[in-house]
Amino acid sequence: MTAHAPLRSGFTLLEVLAVVLLTAVVFTAAVNFYLELSRKSLHAAELTRDVRRASAILDRVARDLEGAILVVKPKDEDATQFPWVFLAEAREDREGADRFKFTTRSHVPRTSAQPESDLEVVAYVLREDDEGAFELVRWSSPQLPDRLDRTFRSDPEDGALVLARGIERFGVRFLTDTGEWKSTWDSSTVLDSSKLPLAAEIAVSLTAPDRPNEAAAEPASPYTRRVLMPMRPLDFEALLKGDDDQDQAKDEDDKDKDADEGANGMTVADCLARNPGLQLPVDAAALASISGQSASAVAKSAGIQLPANCQ
Repeated sequence: MTAHAPLRSGFTLLEVLAVVLLTAVVFTAAVNFYLELSRKSLHAAELTRDVRRASAILDRVARDLEGAILVVKPKDEDATQFPWVFLAEAREDREGADRFKFTTRSHVPRTSAQPESDLEVVAYVLREDDEGAFELVRWSSPQLPDRLDRTFRSDPEDGALVLARGIERFGVRFLTDTGEWKSTWDSSTVLDSSKLPLAAEIAVSLTAPDRPNEAAAEPASPYTRRVLMPMRPLDFEALLKGDDDQDQAKDEDDKDKDADEGANGMTVADCLARNPGLQLPVDAAALASISGQSASAVAKSAGIQLPANCQ
């Protein structure tokens, strides 16, 4: 009788360990891939959120600056009593102005029966909050002050509203008519008297959400935008003088016209229109050329007696 080898059942210890090791490797790779994917997704979401926040800030500031308006101070006006001003100050010149105020036409009047202007005085201030982080506040008023006001209102009790929190850096530079970028501006001084910038460059950087109160090892790249300021300062004295000059010139033209009419009297065309049967000893071509001349002068030179209604 032939002996048979026993049949194997199950796996050896070595095979089980190999399967466990292989499963652990695959599982570890899958977990690492998922964690990396989640980290990149969160980072992309943070970048998208920062872009939206920065765009909202830039849009608000840019809209106000694009509507900036300034009235030129009259020569006999006291500088301390003239309320129109474009004022910008900077704590660090390289960063740009971190607080500025001006009058703008970007105000949207409310729908009401009462008339309301589209003008408003606005001010932007970068300030430090109670936790040591920076926030950007916006103050506005539809009323122009009675006199020059160089203060910057940034307190909620004064009506200032927080435009954005978690600001790392913020600044605005202004373009002069000589092509120079400046971080400060004061239209009430002799240097920039009654002047507005040609353009503005706005820059803002946001702090990371995991370190709102800590300075970054490397400053974040700022989001920037340049806007044109198309409105030029309004010189009402020059405009009124120009209107007076135009009225004076018109009066002089009217006087000259009246003098010419008084000296020349009725034209040949007017005389013929009043007297359809009147025949002048002039051919048709010559008559067309003298139709605008004085009828009395033509009659005198031709020796013709005009009707009484043409004299």
